[in-house]
Amino acid sequence: MRHKTFLHHAALLAAALAASGAAAAADATPAPSYKPDYFAQFQASSAMDMLTRLPGFVFDGGNASRGVAGNVLINGKRPASKTDPLGEVLGRIPVAGVERIEVINGGAGGIDMQGYPTVANIVLKQMDLVSANVSVSSYLTQDGLHQPSLDGNYSLKHGDKSINVTLASTRSPDMSQGQGRRTTLYAAATPAAEVAIVGAGIAENKTMKLSYGQDLLDGQLTWNAAVYPWTYQSQAQYDAGTRSSGSNDNAGRTAEQGLVYTRDLANGASMDLKALHRTSELNAESTFAAGGGNPSYSFSNATANEQVLAGQLSWRALDGVTIRGGFERTVNTNDNSNSYQANAGAAVSPTGSAWVQESRVEGQLSSAWQVDSSLNAEAGLKIEHSSLRIGADQPEAKAYNYPKPRLRLSLSPSSSLLLRLRMEREVSQLNFGDSAGYFGIADKTLRADLPDLVPAKTLLCEGAVEYRFGDRGSAVLSYTQSHISDLLDRMPIRTSNASYDAAGNIGDASADSVSGSLTLPTDSWSLPQGLLKLSMTRRSSSVTDPTTLETRALSGEQPLAWRIEFSQDLPRQRTAWGLSIDNGWSNDNWQVAEHDTNNGTGWARAFVNYRPAAKLMVTLELNNLAGRVVTNDRTHYAGDRLAGAVDFVEHNVTRTQPFAMLRVRRDW
Repeated sequence: MRHKTFLHHAALLAAALAASGAAAAADATPAPSYKPDYFAQFQASSAMDMLTRLPGFVFDGGNASRGVAGNVLINGKRPASKTDPLGEVLGRIPVAGVERIEVINGGAGGIDMQGYPTVANIVLKQMDLVSANVSVSSYLTQDGLHQPSLDGNYSLKHGDKSINVTLASTRSPDMSQGQGRRTTLYAAATPAAEVAIVGAGIAENKTMKLSYGQDLLDGQLTWNAAVYPWTYQSQAQYDAGTRSSGSNDNAGRTAEQGLVYTRDLANGASMDLKALHRTSELNAESTFAAGGGNPSYSFSNATANEQVLAGQLSWRALDGVTIRGGFERTVNTNDNSNSYQANAGAAVSPTGSAWVQESRVEGQLSSAWQVDSSLNAEAGLKIEHSSLRIGADQPEAKAYNYPKPRLRLSLSPSSSLLLRLRMEREVSQLNFGDSAGYFGIADKTLRADLPDLVPAKTLLCEGAVEYRFGDRGSAVLSYTQSHISDLLDRMPIRTSNASYDAAGNIGDASADSVSGSLTLPTDSWSLPQGLLKLSMTRRSSSVTDPTTLETRALSGEQPLAWRIEFSQDLPRQRTAWGLSIDNGWSNDNWQVAEHDTNNGTGWARAFVNYRPAAKLMVTLELNNLAGRVVTNDRTHYAGDRLAGAVDFVEHNVTRTQPFAMLRVRRDW
């Protein structure tokens, strides 16, 4: 029944788009393009500054580590690095190097939209260019803590050759920690337990990045390498009449190398090849001492590596028609071990280890069709072959093939109205920790009758209406309906004596969301060059709980999210300022014997940018102005939640402190 409802909505949305196109296609205009002159009024110094001022565009950096690209292209291509955030890449491109920025809706011009309704394409100038910048910043907290950071970048483009070097060292306090209290109420006749908690943490990150590009064999070859060493240290004091303490001392490193080769071929065809190798390592030590006694120690060591080989061919077969075909092979390997030491003189005892390797091969074939200036469509099919191995000496788990069809339509009946429809099947990636815990259960008979863990599959339909008005105003309303099969969550494995908590596929689920955003220029409100942005998302979902067999929402879902932002550029004062506030978060998570409710109050932020000289920028940010309060209510059950017998209820409250950040950036 749910599947029929999904198809019904899809048919209605497709009919609405087709009817609107037939009514007003003649009034459509090409996708907008913005040159650097447009951004002079905003005192932009980088491509990232320019993107934040694009009318009707909301930047999304994606999640490169999970293979999710952002919604910005550079010369029609996406950056190859998985460890270099898209926002930082764009922040290193000076305005002087930008020819124009194109805003592409629905795949106009044959662009691969990667699931985004709107993509910005930054076209760089074909010119020699040398640029550099240095940023010095520091966090400032209420207790007088200063954490200085330094970031420097150098870029050279000469002829067909280019080089970029970035060095950075940053220190930042862990603002999720602070002062709090934990209260535990027991079901038995036991007095409530009160614990006062004071915590603090510091993260230190270093960055060394180098990229080089040049023409080769009538194409462009780009090589990039990066190393990211990091450390994190934290301490916490627990006062419950007697004082206990805990600490964490973590260190790790991520390294990456990548090669990208692009070349235009004959008859409107082009080729893109990519190879990437990424490694990471983690060493963590946790210490806990109760009541001033001897401390105990926990150790964790983990290594991971990823290898990616990918290729794509694109061909403009006809005027307005682009055909793409390609493949990608990815191998991810994770190896971790854990151990425990009761005290400094005791032996170190292993507590668990896991070796997990996932192999994925994906082939794709798609076609984008620019029907006319108002209507474009894209249809495609990806087929993923996926397998998982748990333990280096174990045979490979059963392999699966997942078809992933997609259809996207975009219609602009007029220059101010845009209608979009997307229907797609998505396949999630397995969490390595869940996989290791499921397949690594010591007693194999506990899962003998259960199928292998498989990724969740989502069939979704999304429709959106966007209306633009004035120079920078826009209103967007979208609705998404999802049908999920093989949902991953916590599930019980029951025996005659006990219930075990494990990750598993718990069945089918449904999820719906409605999102709206409104961008209003405030020039007519006596606030020239001001912009007010309002956004809100409402979510609802339904799944059968595997423990109680009752209907509930999805774990981790935030039912309501909203945000209000205001910014204003004051060119005469060489200043820009703004503020924002959101409603924080609230979600529930269910385990076999536990129900957790997490809440965080709203986050308020204000900033001022002042440019005392053309290539000098001073920024002051004030964050967490209201002092966010984070609460976690944990209800624990004796046995499991099906029996309904509450063992204890734990209430945790932490108040985090406001902080400021001062940054000075100098460009050359």
